[in-house]
Amino acid sequence: MKFYKLRALLLLYIIKFLALVLRVETPPILSVAAIIKKERKILFVNLSYFKGYALPGGHVKDGETLREALDREVLEETGLRVKKAEIFESYPAKFRGFPVISVAFFVQAEGSIKESKEGELAWLEPREVEGKLVYRNNEKTIKDLLGR
Repeated sequence: MKFYKLRALLLLYIIKFLALVLRVETPPILSVAAIIKKERKILFVNLSYFKGYALPGGHVKDGETLREALDREVLEETGLRVKKAEIFESYPAKFRGFPVISVAFFVQAEGSIKESKEGELAWLEPREVEGKLVYRNNEKTIKDLLGR
């Protein structure tokens, strides 16, 4: 796992520990996910730091709107610029014991695909990634897209 990911994870565990000691609820982490379609395929990232795939996206930084986070994450992970985004659905999930709310967007993007440190990009049909997605909220998104 990359150092910057370890550092973020360590901070989350410190927050979780403090929440347990102080007997307060851990606030959910807000994230975004992009559904970028080309014909019947969707753009996925084959993650370099976990075994499996994910939709392009990530956490919302302090002071960002959902749209700003979506624009930043899509550009960082794919090299594409978001032209248009429409909310598909929001999904509660847990990631390593932390509550997460992920907002999935249908995205129209422009530009040339460029891989990043997040992993290799792949255009795949939704059924091809069943059982291979890292994040539970991405699994829920794909199941909803498939109508299940």
